[in-house]
Amino acid sequence: MEQLELRAIPRSITGKKVKRLRKIGMTPGILYGSDITSAALKFNTREIEKVIAKAGSSSLIQVQVEGSEQTYMTIVRDVQRDVIKRFVTHVDLQALNMQETVTLPISILLVGEAPGVEELGGVLLQQIYEVEVECLPADLIPAIKVDITELIEIGDAIAIKDLDIPEKIHLFAEPDDIVVQITFVAEEELEEETVEETLLGEAAEVAIVGEEEEEAAAVEMEE
Repeated sequence: MEQLELRAIPRSITGKKVKRLRKIGMTPGILYGSDITSAALKFNTREIEKVIAKAGSSSLIQVQVEGSEQTYMTIVRDVQRDVIKRFVTHVDLQALNMQETVTLPISILLVGEAPGVEELGGVLLQQIYEVEVECLPADLIPAIKVDITELIEIGDAIAIKDLDIPEKIHLFAEPDDIVVQITFVAEEELEEETVEETLLGEAAEVAIVGEEEEEAAAVEMEE
């Protein structure tokens, strides 16, 4: 796995003034961890955009802070983005103790083409996109790859227990939870129609009950 590296510079600008940094191609962030003092940092915007895109939530990033001989092995804990343009506006990095386990989500990546979709016209339904895991930092993987070429027939599915992951990684998920499966288009349309019919039926019942209550009230007033 490629070793991701990131250079950082200590920053004194905080609060709303960080907008000045973005105008000169720098992105604010913070580095924290149980064994270090939290530090406000700034990063080259282009560099951090590339690193975050590759790292996701579970890849290790080696951070070198200007003026310090120490390097930190970190993971991305939070990324804030511009609501409209989606560029990174702030990043939180957690420095890890390589001897202590860490708990975080790992993305599930579907690989290949499912024959049940290509040949039978089925629909690929992914129900789980990431799972919480616990392991030592050195055992982290960028993503859990799921080979969907095994999904041949309608109804075929891959569950948590079928995932191919290293033994040193512990998953916080039920073994029988379905990650991805092949289903019928007709089944989905039927389900939508059933829901719509149910809602219309409930609305009609409410209307009838309301009319009956109004009629009963009118009779009582006449009496």
